[in-house]
Amino acid sequence: MWSSEELAERWSLGSEELVLLPGKPDTGKLGFAVQLAFYKQYARFPEDESDLAPAVIAHLADQIGVSALLLNGYEWAGRTGRRHRQLILDFLAVVPFEGVAESTFRAWLAEEALPSEPNSTALEDQIGAWFACSRVTRPGSYRLDRLVAAARLAHDERTFRTVAAHLDAETRCRLGEEALQSDTSRIGLQP
Repeated sequence: MWSSEELAERWSLGSEELVLLPGKPDTGKLGFAVQLAFYKQYARFPEDESDLAPAVIAHLADQIGVSALLLNGYEWAGRTGRRHRQLILDFLAVVPFEGVAESTFRAWLAEEALPSEPNSTALEDQIGAWFACSRVTRPGSYRLDRLVAAARLAHDERTFRTVAAHLDAETRCRLGEEALQSDTSRIGLQP
């Protein structure tokens, strides 16, 4: 559910984006506008119309002056959809997720995102926002899941080491040195 204020704030196209639409058929205008707005919001492209709320489609259709029903004929996976996605990436100056971009993402995960211990939904929103703001192509789900899992493990290991280093001898004794050592060795740490 989107309020009219949220639609205007988060799903409207700016004048610099609207100039990309002339010359396209109405179906293409709406498909392009939807893909552009969705990418700006989530740093990924929709797979099809079902990824979007009907209110978002209606808002964009109203903004560009076409019928929302035209989206039914848009070729999401076809040549037109692929060409539009490339135009959008070029327009937004999105860079590939490699080298510096990947290192920067890993550092951001370790230093900013994971220390706040967000739940999965909040972390997904933060990750989407990072890719959108950084103008970096979002990697596929499998690769991204592996990067996040590795970063979580590294974060948990650092946290465990920090906590273990701050325990005094009496606390270690109460917890049981063996249990502490087995937990440490279980995740590959030295007590």
